[in-house]
Parts: sequence; structure tokens; C-alpha cells
Amino acid sequence: MIAFFFHMQRTSANQHQQPAGTVPVHSINNFHPGIDEATLRQYPKLLYAEAKLHQGNSTISCCSICLADYDDTDVLRLLPDCSHIFHLKCIDCWLRLHATCPVCRNSPLPEVMTSVEVTS
Repeated sequence: MIAFFFHMQRTSANQHQQPAGTVPVHSINNFHPGIDEATLRQYPKLLYAEAKLHQGNSTISCCSICLADYDDTDVLRLLPDCSHIFHLKCIDCWLRLHATCPVCRNSPLPEVMTSVEVTS
């Protein structure tokens, strides 16, 4: 019984090996490019103190990415469409890897939303 189990594991492992230097197909299908630097720089920046003035008490008091509380002097980035705010450094790192808002998962890129709607 043990020999059979060992043989099955070894056979399964050999079937899933790929030649060196190749990229597995499943990793290509899961590739989700982030937002380019030029687009990222176009998104508005503001101080947390300014955000509180514009949005009043409805403003979130901490960054949803790092979970740190905002200080009045913290520089934030405002995402278009959904209007979620995050620390500038936190959201910029996120958006370089993901093209969606980390809170609502909406894309701040209009062309991405259009292509998703067409293919759905």
C-alpha cells in the first residue's frame, strides 16, 4: 500500500514538471497588470486635512492598505470614480501591481472597465 502511494505521488510529480526556463500556462492566465506610472501620476493627491474639509465626518480615518491612522499632514491619493483615499505610498505600490481599488475592486481606468463589460 505504501509503495503504491509513493509510486502515485512520484508519477503525479513527474507529469507536472515543465522544462527549465518555461513559464507555466496558469501563471500567464493569472497575470493582472497594474497601472502605468504616467496614469498613476494623474490621480489627485491631497492632504488628509483637506480631505476632512471636503468630506466632513464621512472621511475614513485610516488607510485600508497599511491600517495606520491618517495624520492631518499625510499625503493621500484619491482614486477617480470611487473616491476612496489611501496613503500615497501605499496606493501607488498597490496600483503598480493591481489595476483595481483595494476596497471596492472597481478599476480607476475607464478602458479596463469597458473591456470587462464587453467580454462579460
